[in-house]
Amino acid sequence: MRTSGKNSGCGSGHPARSLNCRGGFTYIELIMVIVMIGILSSILAQKFIDVAEDTEVTAEGATVDLLRANLVNTMGERLIKGQQAAFPANPFDNLTKVPQGYNRFRTTVPTGEKIDNDIWVFVRGSQGRSGAQITPQQSGTTLPTFRVDGFIYHQRRDSTVVRWAYDSSTGVISKRLEVRPSDLKRERDLNAAQRGDNAIEQNLQKTR
Repeated sequence: MRTSGKNSGCGSGHPARSLNCRGGFTYIELIMVIVMIGILSSILAQKFIDVAEDTEVTAEGATVDLLRANLVNTMGERLIKGQQAAFPANPFDNLTKVPQGYNRFRTTVPTGEKIDNDIWVFVRGSQGRSGAQITPQQSGTTLPTFRVDGFIYHQRRDSTVVRWAYDSSTGVISKRLEVRPSDLKRERDLNAAQRGDNAIEQNLQKTR
């Protein structure tokens, strides 16, 4: 009995003919593959974003540590020269190398807009209330009082704004006091909370 032309070659064992007989991938299989690729891509993209943010926050903390060390060095140099013991009014003064993005002429708080991304500024006064107090717990020190002479601000590349208080009478830079997260960061943290993950900020040191 002759086989019909439609089934000719089916079952011969040739891969191309077998796939042709099967009719190829179904629409459902193709959709499932596309969905899986999309899920994997989103996971990888989020991992890259998290690594980049961890790196930036680590560098941010290193910059603040550099400022703290420079304040001590400045005091030591003044004492060696027989000058009056005093810390600089601006914690960025006397740096041999300023942080990338530092604007010494800027006297206003970062806006949170993209144009201010990666900027460092020092704003004197407690936002118009020079000499205001914060608690030692808030400053991260054991001092009985903490006088706010100004704030160090940094706006990250995702437009999140963070700040540290500075007391020029003691040369102390507080721990990071507050975070004004960008819309993007709030959305990422919300998604992380919904997945049961800790927010990125909770996984990083908060004492810098």
